[in-house]
Amino acid sequence: MRTNVYYLTPAAPAAERAPRLSAGLRLRLRLLAFWCRLRVTAGEIADTLRRFGRAGTDADRAFLDQRADLVLAVVPPACRPARIIDFAAARLRLRR
Repeated sequence: MRTNVYYLTPAAPAAERAPRLSAGLRLRLRLLAFWCRLRVTAGEIADTLRRFGRAGTDADRAFLDQRADLVLAVVPPACRPARIIDFAAARLRLRR
């Protein structure tokens, strides 16, 4: 007699958990991550302030002009009433 019962092999024992990091090491890693984020943020702010008030470069102007052309090239869809479908005319065209 056949059955549709399958026996699974026993599960492997759970792997040992990795040792927990010490509180001092966790604090050090957090401070290091904070320091890296602070340096990147400070660099971006300094770069922004350095560029403030300075005339844009030719590359900046070319990029902005190209972007403006793309925006102006988009034609909004015209609002018009829905077309009336003439089924009789369509049937005549199909017969020809």
